[in-house]
Amino acid sequence: MIISLIGLTLAAYSEGGKEINSEIKNVTVYLQGAEVSREGFVTVPKGTTTFIFKGLSSKISPESIQVSATNGPMVVSVTHSMDYLNKATAGKDIKLLETRRKEILDSIKLLNNFKTVYVQEKDMILSNKSIAGDNGVNVNELEQAATFFRKRLTEIESATHKMDNSVFGLKTNLVMISKQLQELNSKIDLPTSQVTVVISAEADTRSNIRLTYFIADASWIPAYDVRIKEVNEPLGLFYKAKVRQNSNEEWNNVNLTLSTGNPSISNNKPELSAYYLTFNNYYTDRSNLLLTSRQPVRGKVTGKVTDSETKEALPGVNVIVKGTTTGTVTDTYGNYQIDLPAGSDILSYTFLGYQAQEQIANSPVLNIVMTPDIQMLEEVVVAAYGVSGDEVAALQGRVAGVTVSRKKEQIPLGIEKRQLTTEFQIKIPYSIPSDNQPYDVSMVEYEIDAEYQYSAIPKLSKDAYLIAGIPDYFKYSLLNGNANIFFKGVYQGESFIDLDTPLDTLTLSVGRDQDIIISREIQKDFVSKSLMGSSRKEQKSWLITIKNNKAVPVSITVEDQYPVSKTDDIKVDLIESSGAKQEESTGRLTWDLKLKPGEKKEIYLRYSVKYPSGRPLIIE
Repeated sequence: MIISLIGLTLAAYSEGGKEINSEIKNVTVYLQGAEVSREGFVTVPKGTTTFIFKGLSSKISPESIQVSATNGPMVVSVTHSMDYLNKATAGKDIKLLETRRKEILDSIKLLNNFKTVYVQEKDMILSNKSIAGDNGVNVNELEQAATFFRKRLTEIESATHKMDNSVFGLKTNLVMISKQLQELNSKIDLPTSQVTVVISAEADTRSNIRLTYFIADASWIPAYDVRIKEVNEPLGLFYKAKVRQNSNEEWNNVNLTLSTGNPSISNNKPELSAYYLTFNNYYTDRSNLLLTSRQPVRGKVTGKVTDSETKEALPGVNVIVKGTTTGTVTDTYGNYQIDLPAGSDILSYTFLGYQAQEQIANSPVLNIVMTPDIQMLEEVVVAAYGVSGDEVAALQGRVAGVTVSRKKEQIPLGIEKRQLTTEFQIKIPYSIPSDNQPYDVSMVEYEIDAEYQYSAIPKLSKDAYLIAGIPDYFKYSLLNGNANIFFKGVYQGESFIDLDTPLDTLTLSVGRDQDIIISREIQKDFVSKSLMGSSRKEQKSWLITIKNNKAVPVSITVEDQYPVSKTDDIKVDLIESSGAKQEESTGRLTWDLKLKPGEKKEIYLRYSVKYPSGRPLIIE
């Protein structure tokens, strides 16, 4: 029997109840949020018994909690409460790292002071390089002075160069230590929650108690690899997911399901209000509103943190999403990048020896200037910061995908299309740490009989671009996402699968094919300028050559253009276009060509322009 949460208690810690040793067995990850399912076997005695799930995430949505029991017992009540006593404590590692961090900052400051002294000495030498005096200088004195200047300036340059290298190395270590501190600090002083369950049984029985709840701080986004060997072979579409979670619980060897649903957004249907038309209700200058907007951005925020006095970059600054454990640190050059979780809009910046700052994340780029705090220079602060920035643990159980259309199954996968969502049930265990980092999860490999078409615009580029068309793409349950393109085993860069199209065929730009040679050359014999009374006439002519050096036939669309007149004083005449499709309003010309292996085709473009001789006109 399943019963939803019927009570919420923030009472003090209770000793009553038997603890259930449970493990996370199943997780359904949505586009935003995740449903976690725990299970634990217990012996339920006859009568009414209280059981407690302890050490749970503090980020549980209480209204989402459900509990069920097998083999007959009835769930009477479910209560969620916070447990502020079950916390981790700071260890020796944190104190040692904080001490090392302070030593590095002191060393950087000391080296910068030495460097300043050397720079001042260099300036003094250069400003007093005149040694002649009233009576001049002899050759020996000049030689001695030159030797001194050369030797001392060389020593100064060498010393400052070594100090720059030392400072860079210290800053690199500072960033690494700061990341490790975030990893350790994220695990201390965090409260947990517990769920108390009252169960009634008519007789002693062994039962599996299942607890499910929703966590908002988790998500997955689609990612693709598109692999093409040749245009006469199927397109390989590797459908993957990048899964992240920051629930403060480790998902170790869980059964993972990826859903296209999103419980975090409202399901209420919008309602139309009366549309009253008045003056000045549409053409409103919104520039000031945009400049002063306090609305938070969504997604990634990047920026640079610098010192207000020296203007130098600050490495190792802690950047935290306020109210969460999501965070990062600035790199050696003071740069940072952080993902904003849903519902969070304030970033906190802290650094030893500087005043802490908070900033509303109302822009995708936030550059921060921090002010030194003299009173804090001698203090060492241990704070509960977020997660490590770049360290990503190896994913357990990662394997290749499954070929659906060719039946080359390598991963047990079930795809279930529900009324409103699609679920990908991955039936091998995965482990996703609670570190807010993206982990690749292989889902499906499709081998698609794609429609390949080459496209070229010789006026702008001499390359032929391969376009892959995926017909009936909707049957593959795709979502908008980035795609890595590989052609003939060579990485071509990143593209984007955009499903916001009304067409039945999804087009994807694959890359440039060097086996198709294209040239566009002006035909000088047909280029002319002439003067007829008060009018001038110019004629332009190009030869476009396309050669297929591939071992297979190809289809290619070639585009070019001729000018379009916007005034009666300019007359344009298209003389030759080799049978191109013509779009008069824009001057666009299109040739649809088919080339056999090794075949070459030539097309011609020729036009003339007549205009008043006294008016300057540039004609390409």
